[in-house]
Amino acid sequence: MNTSKFIFSVALLLVGPWASAQQLGSACPLTGAEVSAALGDTFDEGKPGLEIPGAAMVMRDCRYKSKNMSLMLKTTRYTAAADATAAMKSLAGTLRAVPKDPDGAVIQENQGDATSPVVHYARHGVAVELRVLGIYYKDLKTKDADLKRLQDKLVTLRRIP
Repeated sequence: MNTSKFIFSVALLLVGPWASAQQLGSACPLTGAEVSAALGDTFDEGKPGLEIPGAAMVMRDCRYKSKNMSLMLKTTRYTAAADATAAMKSLAGTLRAVPKDPDGAVIQENQGDATSPVVHYARHGVAVELRVLGIYYKDLKTKDADLKRLQDKLVTLRRIP
């Protein structure tokens, strides 16, 4: 085998799984209309983002954008279903359980500099993160109330998968 064919073969082996994982990315699981109805703003349809395959999991994200903020929906599908629930235990900050939630949803609070409205849950071996990014509050006086309002609204989104 000549050198260029060898280099190409090695590159294909290294990039192939990542490139094929990128091609697996399907449409985002929620519609823009669902996100708009739940969060009370007008959101575009979701755009698939990164897909990162690993030995025991595959992580994907979708972004839904509105004028003032965006919603990141991140899913991590684990080979062992119990790993999805275990992953939530290592989250930073305070985890406030959503009462009587069938998927064990938690609201993540006090995350330091990265504090934003965020909800996590595990379902069918998939860890799901719903995080509002951008300026979600009207002004600093309403920031805490807007944070709580969006946390409560995130919990109402249709559960996936």
